[in-house]
Amino acid sequence: MLLTCPRLCAYLLPLKLSHRRCNLAQGKQLGEFKLTATSTTFTPGPGGDLTAQVNFEGEVTGETGGQHRGTLVVVGTPGAKSGTYNYCGVTLQGNGEALALSSQGAVEDIGNHKRRLRGVNRFSNGLIATVEAEGDLLARTLTGKIYE
Repeated sequence: MLLTCPRLCAYLLPLKLSHRRCNLAQGKQLGEFKLTATSTTFTPGPGGDLTAQVNFEGEVTGETGGQHRGTLVVVGTPGAKSGTYNYCGVTLQGNGEALALSSQGAVEDIGNHKRRLRGVNRFSNGLIATVEAEGDLLARTLTGKIYE
C-alpha cells in the first residue's frame, strides 16, 4: 500500500507518532546515514507521473549501523513540489547480521535540486522509526537521521 501524506498521517496516529503537515515527531536519535547513488532509472509512472528508482550504498551509524545498500523509488509529477517515496534496503552489520528495512513517506522539493524526505522505517528486527533525510540530486547523496 502506497502511503500518501494523508494516509501516512492516518497510519502514524495509532502509533502515537505526532505529525504536523507531515513533519514527523523526532524522539531519541538512533543513527545517521550518508548514502551515495550508484545508479538511477527513470520510467513512466501512472497518469503522466515519473518514477525514479535510485540505488544507494553507504555507511549507517548508531543502533542500526553497518554497510547499507538499498533502492529508493519516488513517484511524482515532473515540476511538482511534492511526491511520495518507497525504500527497501539491507544493512550488513558488524555483528554478522543483516538488518532489512522498508520505508514509506513524503518527498518535498526544497530548492536547488534538493529534496527532503520524511517517513517511517520498518526494520526486520521489529523496530519502527521515523526518518528525515535530504537528497542532493547534483551530488547524488542521501543524508539523514533515524529517530525512535
